[in-house]
Amino acid sequence: MKKDRDSEYVVEGLRFVSVMNGPKTFDMLFTFETRYHVLMISYHEHYDEYLHMIQRRNKIQKVSDQKTIENGSAMEIFQARRMLDKRNEEETKVPTGIAAMARCRKGLEALDTMGWQRSWHQREFHDNFLAACARVFYKEEPAGKFEREFQTILDVNGWDRLFQEILISTPRRFGKTVSVSMFAASLLYSCPSVEISIYSTGKRISQKMLRNIIKFLGLIYQKTGETPMKTIRDNSEEIFLQGGLCSHDVRIANSYPSRVCFPSPSSVTEYR
Repeated sequence: MKKDRDSEYVVEGLRFVSVMNGPKTFDMLFTFETRYHVLMISYHEHYDEYLHMIQRRNKIQKVSDQKTIENGSAMEIFQARRMLDKRNEEETKVPTGIAAMARCRKGLEALDTMGWQRSWHQREFHDNFLAACARVFYKEEPAGKFEREFQTILDVNGWDRLFQEILISTPRRFGKTVSVSMFAASLLYSCPSVEISIYSTGKRISQKMLRNIIKFLGLIYQKTGETPMKTIRDNSEEIFLQGGLCSHDVRIANSYPSRVCFPSPSSVTEYR
């Protein structure tokens, strides 16, 4: 542990801030930035372990199928060849749900380096958004795969449960609109056949939301060096993009103005 200043310490590149000076110098508190980095280090370690486990399992299954092809009966050889072809096809396929979620995180992290570094609160928003959308990443996966990988999803991402609804209540100028735009852009970048609908308080903000999504998606592709998706349709309320999975991999973002009307007192009928 190296002392950086009177009130700060550096441990393996992570910054700690002491709660108070004097005799209780070691009563330290993680800064928001440090807590986020610790969580992301843990996530990347778990994700690397998951990839290693999948690669090892596929390798073992391939060896088993190859032995069956060499020594099995005619029916066993037929089934082993079919399974071997299926596994080879899956390896060249678009990423599975967990890998697509990792790609979404990659898109968000790319924006951090392109002049849009997120605050700690915005990163918290995005982590909760990702948990709420976990099932969406399995839209193109076989039925039941999300349920089979549910515990793995929790373990890899460091979650203890999943919610499908998220409520965020903060003061003005806290980055809610920008956070939603950034996440929507990363979702379009990573999730096959996704359709996003955003309802704003007025037409002006809904159009700004869609412009931000297009801008952030462009920054992600600029950072990653990948070829952008082809635009099928683009207007003031929606954008259609052609994904790379197949012809029906169309990714859609809708941004609509919403209006809530309250009845006037004269139109309210009182019942007694």
